[in-house]
Amino acid sequence: MSYLLYLRPHPDAVDAPSQSPRFDWVLLDAAGDTLAEGADEPREAVENALSANRIDQPRVAGLIPAYEVSHCSARIPARQSRFIQQALPFAVEEQVAQDIEDMHLAVGRRSGDLWQVAAIDRHRMAAYQALFNSWEYPLEGIYADAMMLPTQRSRWSALVSEGHVLVAGSEGEWFDVPVDGLSVFIDSLVKDSDPDNPPVVRLYLSPQEAEERQVELAALGQNPEIDLQSVTLDIGDLSFLARTHHQHPKQPLNLCQGEFSLRDHGDSPLRRWRAVAVVAAIGLVLQLGLMAADGYYHYQRADAFEERAVALYQDIFPSDSRVHAGNLKANLQGRLRAADRGGSQADYLDLLRQAGYQYQQLENPDQVRFDSINFSRQRGELVMELRGDSFSRLDSLRSGLNEAGLQARIGSVVNEDDHTRGRITVSQGGS
Repeated sequence: MSYLLYLRPHPDAVDAPSQSPRFDWVLLDAAGDTLAEGADEPREAVENALSANRIDQPRVAGLIPAYEVSHCSARIPARQSRFIQQALPFAVEEQVAQDIEDMHLAVGRRSGDLWQVAAIDRHRMAAYQALFNSWEYPLEGIYADAMMLPTQRSRWSALVSEGHVLVAGSEGEWFDVPVDGLSVFIDSLVKDSDPDNPPVVRLYLSPQEAEERQVELAALGQNPEIDLQSVTLDIGDLSFLARTHHQHPKQPLNLCQGEFSLRDHGDSPLRRWRAVAVVAAIGLVLQLGLMAADGYYHYQRADAFEERAVALYQDIFPSDSRVHAGNLKANLQGRLRAADRGGSQADYLDLLRQAGYQYQQLENPDQVRFDSINFSRQRGELVMELRGDSFSRLDSLRSGLNEAGLQARIGSVVNEDDHTRGRITVSQGGS
């Protein structure tokens, strides 16, 4: 029987690898039933549970925090994997705050020419894969936890979990936001929706969370732009995500691609055909040699046309020094789209995601509260009205956003007796 072990490491499992890592975990059988589970336990406890159930080789699905993985989209007309991988960095470069050379990119599902893309720091991805591979069980994949939310019956799904909210959209989006910003974030997702056909938002939460957030849920339910469906869970959040993945295994985007792809190092029955494959390869090389002369001529012609196209582009946009034949089309399309739209919802969601992540990194983030969040599409600016216990708390949030490659400035500061109010304006960093 096939068993699947879901492992969600605590942050210090990667941030402090010298310590004994601890995990939340769930073990499912082939039917999707839970055999065992645990929270905040060391590896020994998990292995003891496997031994007690006489399971020696479960497949492992690794879950990592959604805030580690940026959601992007890439418009690439090509269908062949080789061309997609070549064009991918140029298609998403402007959507990530980090140097694209330091990012690992994984491609998901396609809708027309638009591809779902996940971006994660390459060193973090390597650390997570090494952690899961250390279990010496076959690794099935690594996923951002928010990717596993069910979206088959809703436009947006949200799971309240341990002080934050995981959000997933039916078009492949995912986010991780602070729980205090739940109502503001949901309102932003459904802004300008059709009141006659409001999007379905399914909110999953524990009985305790449902009790504590009655007022907030009632307010959301009165919003005519939302068809809010609140679902109270009778199982833990990780068990819920694991069962959803078992029912829809192809839904989440597997980050194990490219240099991090999964490889089977065991013996293969195809090895007996190795000699035949060598002979066939020699024949193929000879055939390619006959085609090389003709191909070389056309290759030279193509190079000449590419040089002329790049020269024409640089005559029109002399300040753009990064353009070359490989990214010429993507750059030109980007300029046309920018001129046509002057901004996009993706800019807003990316700024909001970055602000939510930096909020989580604050020391004592519960000392900072959001009064309002607004976005100017014309200026490309996210404006947040906040209040905190001190000015330094607000200034720490501004500094974190600037260090992430954004432009953040603080203003309209008012010091009250017991708190400080201020406004932080955030925009994308300069090129």
